[in-house]
Amino acid sequence: MNRFKRIRFWLSVALGVVLSVTVTQTARAAVIASTDIYRLPAGEVITDDLYIAASEIYIDGTVEGDLIAAGSTIVINGTVTGDALLAGASIQLNGQVDGDMRAAGAEVAVAGTIGEDLIAGGGGGTRFPISTANQTVDPGIRLAASAQIGGDALIGAGAGSIDGAIIGDLWLAMGTTTLAATVGGDAEIASETLSVAETADIAGALRYTTPAPNPALEAIATTAQYTAPTPAQRPDPLATVFGWVLRTTLVLAGFALLAWLTLRLAPRLLTGPASALAAQPGRSGLYGLLAALLFIFLPLASALLVFVMVLFWGWFPGVGLGLALFGVLAMLWFLSPLITGLWLGRRLATTLGREANDLAALLGGVLLLALLGRLPYVGWLVSLVSFVLALGALIVARRSGNAGRPVAQALAQPALAPAP
Repeated sequence: MNRFKRIRFWLSVALGVVLSVTVTQTARAAVIASTDIYRLPAGEVITDDLYIAASEIYIDGTVEGDLIAAGSTIVINGTVTGDALLAGASIQLNGQVDGDMRAAGAEVAVAGTIGEDLIAGGGGGTRFPISTANQTVDPGIRLAASAQIGGDALIGAGAGSIDGAIIGDLWLAMGTTTLAATVGGDAEIASETLSVAETADIAGALRYTTPAPNPALEAIATTAQYTAPTPAQRPDPLATVFGWVLRTTLVLAGFALLAWLTLRLAPRLLTGPASALAAQPGRSGLYGLLAALLFIFLPLASALLVFVMVLFWGWFPGVGLGLALFGVLAMLWFLSPLITGLWLGRRLATTLGREANDLAALLGGVLLLALLGRLPYVGWLVSLVSFVLALGALIVARRSGNAGRPVAQALAQPALAPAP
């Protein structure tokens, strides 16, 4: 079994474990499948639940149980006697699901029969299709004229068309909608653009929200209640400015307190990396950038590691590991303005021809960084650059031995440089 097949296998196992705890039913055996293309041929029957993780999934036979599938393309032409829980780019139901169907994908197309409820979330709202590795996906949710929903339907998407028959109630939230279905119960609809076909009918009460009242929609329901969209409230400029000033003041106070405590208790945590950053700013920036790129994959790796801990050693070690990883990331993020702030404060003091102790330089640099980080549009960039430089400075200091002294030596260092 090559590396990619092992990855797909464990993904399917993880999918089954995670999703099985959300399904309240009698415990039973399950069939787990993992491959590039999975196909259940017509005439074949699986008498257990089926968990699949594959690029393409085709169900032409019968699954006598629940179907839980994740893939790029999922097509059901056969029968699922239980519930179907589906996640993919393109999901198509041409066959039959006797239980509930829950689907999330860019494209969800239903032309078959669902015995109970339908819960679906899809894309839409774009003017062009989405191209995947081997297919073109037209985002949105579409129920064809042949679609039959035996229970309720809860649908949310950017665009789509609703046709066929819905025996129960309909909850619909969609940007651009074409309604042509017959609804046996009540309907609650929210849409920006709504068109009503001649075949549409609502046997129960209708509650809807559109930019303006829609007489064609009200005509197909027994009773209709229109609710106008809530207009967006314009923020009070004075309150906005006051809120920004208050939040900025709190941020500055928090950073100032953290800077003072760190320099008092463990000054080498800051002075070592700050000195390394001053001596080798280019190398610090390069190391920090490379390390920051690795952080992109850290959440996925951390989640996988925590999942393995929970799977083999239980919840307590897994949660403990997750909290520890989160704590390390949080500490790096909060310490980064202190390191770059001390370096920046020293540079400013040198540029102005003044001598300042480390506490004054640290407070001045941190306050300047905090103010720049609160600026609209560019504040996030200042914070990101500060984090990258601080991360690189920590690496350079560690490699050069600046941050390798014992904590006892760090505590023995004076917190303040001698006054001139």
